[in-house]
Amino acid sequence: MERLLENLPDLPVARGLGDIARQRGNIVMTASPGSGKTMLVPVLMATLVEGRVIVVQPRRVAARAAARRIAYLLGEPVGQQVGFRVRGESKPGSRVEMVTPGVMLRMLQHDPELAGVGAVIIDEIHERDLDTDLATAFVLDVQDTLRPDLRLVAMSATLEAGRFAELVGGAVVEIPGAIHPVAVEERLGPRALTDVGHGVVVSRDFLAHVARVVHEAAQWAAGRGGGSGAGAAGGVGAAGVGGVVRGEDDPAGSVLVFLPGVGEIEKMRALLAGAPLPVMALHGSMPAKEQDRVLAGGEDRIILATSLAESSLTVPGVRAVVDAALAREPRFEPRTGISDLVTVHASRARLDQRAGRAGREGPGRAWRCLSYARAVEFSEPEIVVGDVTGASLQAAAWGNPGMAGLRLLDQPKPAAAEAAQRTLAAIGAVEESGVITARGRALAGLPLSPQLGRALIEGAAVVGARRAAEVVALLSLAPRIPGADLAAQLRRSGGDREWAREAKRLKELAGRLGAVAGGRAGQVTGEVPGQAGGRARAEAGALVQAGTGARRASVDEEIAAVVVMAHPMWVARRRGRGYVLANGAGAVLEDGSPLEGQEWLAVAELGEAQGRADAVIRAAVPVAPEDAAEYGPGVSERVETAVRGMEVPGARVRALGAIELGREPVKLTTDQVAAARAREMERAGVGMLDWPAAAVALRERLAFLHEAVGEPWPDVSDEGLAARVDEWLTPLLGAGRPDLLAGLRALLPWPEAARLDELAPERIATPTGSAKVDYSSGVPTVRLRLQECFGWTATPRLAGVPVTLELLSPAQRPLAITRDLESFWAGSYAQVRAEMRGRYPRHPWPEDPLTAEPTRRAKPRAGR
Repeated sequence: MERLLENLPDLPVARGLGDIARQRGNIVMTASPGSGKTMLVPVLMATLVEGRVIVVQPRRVAARAAARRIAYLLGEPVGQQVGFRVRGESKPGSRVEMVTPGVMLRMLQHDPELAGVGAVIIDEIHERDLDTDLATAFVLDVQDTLRPDLRLVAMSATLEAGRFAELVGGAVVEIPGAIHPVAVEERLGPRALTDVGHGVVVSRDFLAHVARVVHEAAQWAAGRGGGSGAGAAGGVGAAGVGGVVRGEDDPAGSVLVFLPGVGEIEKMRALLAGAPLPVMALHGSMPAKEQDRVLAGGEDRIILATSLAESSLTVPGVRAVVDAALAREPRFEPRTGISDLVTVHASRARLDQRAGRAGREGPGRAWRCLSYARAVEFSEPEIVVGDVTGASLQAAAWGNPGMAGLRLLDQPKPAAAEAAQRTLAAIGAVEESGVITARGRALAGLPLSPQLGRALIEGAAVVGARRAAEVVALLSLAPRIPGADLAAQLRRSGGDREWAREAKRLKELAGRLGAVAGGRAGQVTGEVPGQAGGRARAEAGALVQAGTGARRASVDEEIAAVVVMAHPMWVARRRGRGYVLANGAGAVLEDGSPLEGQEWLAVAELGEAQGRADAVIRAAVPVAPEDAAEYGPGVSERVETAVRGMEVPGARVRALGAIELGREPVKLTTDQVAAARAREMERAGVGMLDWPAAAVALRERLAFLHEAVGEPWPDVSDEGLAARVDEWLTPLLGAGRPDLLAGLRALLPWPEAARLDELAPERIATPTGSAKVDYSSGVPTVRLRLQECFGWTATPRLAGVPVTLELLSPAQRPLAITRDLESFWAGSYAQVRAEMRGRYPRHPWPEDPLTAEPTRRAKPRAGR
């Protein structure tokens, strides 16, 4: 490696290695696409630290390709100084090792000290996949607690350097310069996405437009297009370059086409029939040998690729890029537990990365089929929009339940975090508190999602390793299943080489786990050896051995059992025209599914449908209710209550999660009645209670004193009473009709309560006797005929507040409202007298009301 550093290739990063070498702590490094950072920075770090350098690559194909490229530069095969470790394949290196984020997590779980490792490099950290974020947090934790000498380098071509530098506490090293100019041209076409009822897909018209652009790019790359001289429309290395036109002496080149997924790649193959260059595919689900054949180069071709070709992966010979400008990004719906990939307009960061692929080996050209200006700057990180179940399990195994305390750039949304905990609890991976269980620790050590890990290790004990592996392999590949009939799809999979390879790998994994439990040594493919790793394998192996072996059942029943183990909360029972899931969500089958009419389903895959509240069942198998109960969330019993006025009926309900199995009436205890009423009051508030008149009156008096005097008179508003419900109401709720008046009296302050009738009396004295005081308006109010107030000069006061007097006519209609009786007699009374004496001549209207006799009577009629 030292010799390579003495004879560096002419790459931009080579000119910045000195700046990197001078740093002593963590580093955040930015460099343009194709600058050589993935090849040269690991080699440099291997000469600066003691121990191996681990490079975390987000994709398996990139990890293998980078290891091979560095080994080639060193003049040696992979597996000596430079190696790689990915799921299902391992060629360790003595000084530099490329690993995927999932493998890195298992390395950390098995050996938190990272013994023998001097530095960890996180490549393409900007992609923000969940495992990379988590691995970075774990490494920072190791630095803080166990290995302050461990170095961390974060690298990217499109990095928010300031945020990452703050996160890792490192220096920023920027290496400017691109290898070759790239001219970027926009070729906007028809609308890219369309709704077909069961989801949003890429439209045929848009794919046809992309195909036409690919034909043009292929002609240009082959030297037959002449070039249009188009300048840059935004993005990579185009400013000031102008058009890139092929010259006679320029070598021919390949065309790299970015498409969102495998389905679009297959459709594009058909559209490119008769293209001037051979057409090849490149995506993550291809066998490694086929990926390597594409990356070997050797001929000009059209390469249809997914996003795996965006970043550190170099595709040899590419001089032209056609970008559909679409991407598949994860989205998670916490209500249903659906984790899906949706097709979206790619971010500017991704568009720049893709265009840069055209300039790695010479001046290049890129065509974009959607607007750069309308794209967002960066994609949403997976931790914010994706399913965090697997990450939550890894964090729990690390000792941080719920990911609390980890140094993460972003946090998951609370609803997604809660859904992850529910899922992990349903499969027995964590306790209610979030602390990991023995089963969860075993699942965390497997190169599978927690759900599929449980289905494999426990399914092997029930239906046998072969059947469990076959089902889990099919679920992990997530193919589009016609009619959602999973069992039929499994029967058709016999000729699928990809499925057969995955099933074989998983069967071997299950067998090795069983061998560990039986006392024989075994190494789990894709895992890292170590004492802690052996502990996780032993726990998983014990679970495999815990069953009684393959059960005697039909193939469909075995498939259903494994599916229920993977997704216990997706057990479904027919309800109307659709289904209700054990998690409470609704779901429907697509029209024409052969599963229509089945009473119970074990659902393996769900999807969202545009404009539908219910999820769409994409893969399922009929399941017997007893198997759903045995391997699913389990049957529970609960007592349900309802408050209907003063009646509180109850029912005993048997349920499988949210799926009701049966109910029967039950006589409630006093405590159950009280609890039901308390819940209803919490929902509807104390206003829903049936308040008798006496209780209403006392509450109004207390409300007045709380406002006029304050403490210690209690707050009896709805909010105030709800806050003290256990003091005044809960003890009464079990009775047939709660005595709310007695409950309010329990809130009276002592000894101040003795002054209640003094400060807020029910009646006050008047010149003719007494009158009732109304406190409903918040202030004391007394209503009486005007004639009853003659001689009354001073307005009465209660708790220092003047009483509002509503003075009425002989017909009980308001004449005046006053809180200052003396001013009324001296002013407004004269006008009232003038208007009323003619209307009510039998009633006294004296000129001087202060000396007149108060009365409730009228004058006798004339002649009597």
